[in-house]
Amino acid sequence: MARLTHVQWSNSVQELLRLDAPPTTLAGTFRADPAQSGFLFDNDARALSVDEALWGAYQRAAAELAGQVTTDATKLARLLPPSAATDEERARAFVESFGLRAHRRPLTSEEVESYLALYRKGPQAYADMSDFEGGIRLVIEAFLQSPHFLYRVERSTEAVQDRVPLDDYEVASRLSYGLWSAMPDDALFAAASEGTLRSREGVATQARRMLQDARSNKVVEAFHRTLFDVPRYAAIRPSPTRYPQVSERLGEYAARETTLFVQDVVFSRKGGYSDLLTSPNTFVNDELARVYGLSGAFTADFVPVTLDSRERKGVLTQVGFLASHATSVDPDPIHRGVFVSERIICRKIGAPPANIPPLPAPQGRTNREVVASHTEAPGTPCASCHSTLINPLGFPFENFDAIGGYRTTDNGHPVDASSTPNINGETVPVRDALDLADALAANEAVHACYARHWVEYLHGRPSANEDVPLVERLGKLSQAGNLSIVDLVVEVVTSEGFVNRHPEELP
Repeated sequence: MARLTHVQWSNSVQELLRLDAPPTTLAGTFRADPAQSGFLFDNDARALSVDEALWGAYQRAAAELAGQVTTDATKLARLLPPSAATDEERARAFVESFGLRAHRRPLTSEEVESYLALYRKGPQAYADMSDFEGGIRLVIEAFLQSPHFLYRVERSTEAVQDRVPLDDYEVASRLSYGLWSAMPDDALFAAASEGTLRSREGVATQARRMLQDARSNKVVEAFHRTLFDVPRYAAIRPSPTRYPQVSERLGEYAARETTLFVQDVVFSRKGGYSDLLTSPNTFVNDELARVYGLSGAFTADFVPVTLDSRERKGVLTQVGFLASHATSVDPDPIHRGVFVSERIICRKIGAPPANIPPLPAPQGRTNREVVASHTEAPGTPCASCHSTLINPLGFPFENFDAIGGYRTTDNGHPVDASSTPNINGETVPVRDALDLADALAANEAVHACYARHWVEYLHGRPSANEDVPLVERLGKLSQAGNLSIVDLVVEVVTSEGFVNRHPEELP
């Protein structure tokens, strides 16, 4: 049982109440969703609890939303079933139809009667409204506070060979919250009612339909926004003295570039993970064009371009990653290397020792020479990690300055971007970031790392031993170029682990 994230709650309220927009202002009053230590994404079921403050916020939101939709005739009409012989009959029809969507499954007869009993208390609760509208208001308020709305409740309990098969409605909810961060739509509810989600083919059909819907764009964007640490771009603040050609909005523009790039690769080009790592195609406005050294007339509007493939390929050579892993004046090969190790290779780096002194002044040396002497010298406490795990993955980016501009010299010396990084047990000589991008794209375990991130995101939990065969199979297919990112996502949501409850998952 996993509580809805605030984004999922907001989207679900919009769909359930058929609002024109999600109630993001109300969701903004909730305390922030906590992060679970060691888990990359914000949907870890272990961390999504409800404390007294959040419960109070849910109650206030439910009361406000119920009031909004029942005091506006147009909004209320969107929710009510056709007229019936009596208000009681119409209320019953409403409870059954609205309850199916709120609980994301058909209500039991006991639940229907419980909500109808609440409906009958409407005149006492809202004496200034008609008996029918007051009763409906009270019922909506209750539905919005129900654990069956606030949580993704999976009631199936019968185990088959150490797995608990989910019923059709539970699979529908996993699909909708995985691919849309929202409740199921009418087509998905219909598929659940017809029993077509019991087969892999039925789940795949719905998944592919859903991935053609614009709602999936936001999920794909959110996944890569976290994976590539796009929120970090907001802290990009280049020195105006050193880099007068850019503004304080560089991070904002870089975030937009990353979003457009990902959407283009995933949906327009139906590309795979290798395309994210190696494609020279991207989107720029006038400021980014200056950083990339592009000639021609550019405006504030973003337009597609192909960057010089002798200098750049893939997301790791774009401004966002490079400038967000830099100081205000110099590139930061240490944090560039840590990022590649942890996010691209899935190799965790331990925390550095305390009280590490800052890098010394260059004094005529290149940035690489300063970093190497400070972190790799014999006897330094950091040498074992930096010389083998971090620096070899960071130094290939030395051709890029603190704003991501391409350079061939540093402090009057030729840039040395060569390295011999260890990529999942294989030592690969590279001349620069282009070679590194190719080496990463050619490595099966790197693709498995990407698949592992998707497994964790779509399940809302850390990967487990039982996920390893799936992750390795998807890594192999992706590396071979036989699996687009859309196909990879479909493979995850049609896997046995997705349509059954994992032994370690909360019921």
